[in-house]
Amino acid sequence: MNLEKQQRGVVLIVVLIMLGVFSVIVASMLTSSNVNFKIAGNQQYRVEAKLAASNALETYISNPANFSLPLPTTNSNIQSDFDGNGVADMVAVVPPPSCLRIAPVLRSELSYPKDKDCIRTAQDIDANIFRDEEGVATVTNSGCVKMTWDVQANVTDTVTGTNLEMHQGVYLRAALGTTCL
Repeated sequence: MNLEKQQRGVVLIVVLIMLGVFSVIVASMLTSSNVNFKIAGNQQYRVEAKLAASNALETYISNPANFSLPLPTTNSNIQSDFDGNGVADMVAVVPPPSCLRIAPVLRSELSYPKDKDCIRTAQDIDANIFRDEEGVATVTNSGCVKMTWDVQANVTDTVTGTNLEMHQGVYLRAALGTTCL
């Protein structure tokens, strides 16, 4: 009879130990799932910020007035509504673009009729710019320049703490004589 009581005590201890181990495992799983939810939420906020910045860059770049001289002097705030409720979910701030460099457009890079303005501009400067007396080309540059611009969008969301900066390069042609400011 004494041996039976000892075995019941051992079973109780083993069950209590297993219950403790299972409790630790369950608590660990709950903590892990909360961390995973936070990671997934942060990833979603980052993707939304990237979409807002991309939308702002495309909207800004598609407006030719933003690259006309004189350049805009104020920031543009471009809103993005992801859930379609009519309220902006994120706002991207796009400062005026930065001109990085200017290079001449070579005559060999021109294709008619797309580049007829570059040909016409060169001929307006000098009617004989493309040929000498024998009809041989004398100038390699056209009447246009290649301008490379950097456009930047900044998204800062105070609700989620998301902060993102995105850049987009833009290549435009302009009339000969146009300069970076």
